[in-house]
Amino acid sequence: MATTGITNGTLIAIYKDISGTLTKIANATSNDFTITKDMIETTNKDSAGAKEYIAGEYGYTMSVDGMFEEDGSVGALISWKEMITDLLAGTSVTIVMTSNVSGDLKLSGSALFNDLKLTAPQNAVSTFTASIQGTGALTVSTI
Repeated sequence: MATTGITNGTLIAIYKDISGTLTKIANATSNDFTITKDMIETTNKDSAGAKEYIAGEYGYTMSVDGMFEEDGSVGALISWKEMITDLLAGTSVTIVMTSNVSGDLKLSGSALFNDLKLTAPQNAVSTFTASIQGTGALTVSTI
C-alpha cells in the first residue's frame, strides 16, 4: 500500500538495480535528487521588454551521504568500494531513488558515479559523499 501523508525521509533511499534487484547503498544518512531543465531564451524585438523562454533539455543528479564501512562488513548492500570501482571503470549503472514501498514513487535511470568523497576525522565516524550523474532519460513510475 502506498505511503500516505507527509513522508519520513528515512524511508527514501538510493538503490543500484542489479539484475532487477534493488540493492541499497549502505549506511546512508541523507540523499538528494535534483532535476533541471535548460531554458532557451527566445527574447526578440517583439517581446515588449520581457524575456521569453522555451523549455530545452533536462538532466538529473542524485547524491548520498553516509557513514563509511569497510566493504566486507556491509553484507548485500552497496559499499563505498563498489561505488569507487564503478566510478573508476566509468560503469553506467541503473540507479533508483524510492521508498521501495509498493505504490510509492520510483525515480530511475542510467547514471554514472561522478564524485566520491571519504572523510576520516580524528576521533569521529568516517563518512562519505557520493554524487551520481544521470545519463539519458529519467523514468518516473511507481514501485
